[in-house]
Amino acid sequence: MNINQIIEKLTTDKELSEKYAAFSDIDEILTQAKADGFDVTREDVETVLGKLGGKSGELSEEELAVVAGGNDRKYCSMCGGLADGFKCTKCGFVVL
Repeated sequence: MNINQIIEKLTTDKELSEKYAAFSDIDEILTQAKADGFDVTREDVETVLGKLGGKSGELSEEELAVVAGGNDRKYCSMCGGLADGFKCTKCGFVVL
């Protein structure tokens, strides 16, 4: 399965995406991906995280306001995108 196929599967399969969203580091993701039959490398996982919006570093002003309770916007746990109702506007993941 190539990277684009993996991204498609993660953005369309809610159960699978929730499973992977629960992991806290790349090693956990890599171990589970191999167990799920994905033939991936560490670089592949980093690429997928980048394409799905995985990021690190400082929060934006808007993200900080949400964390601090400044507004009621919902953000996607998969990619960090802003939710429009119950669906992420960035990756399409259903946000609860």
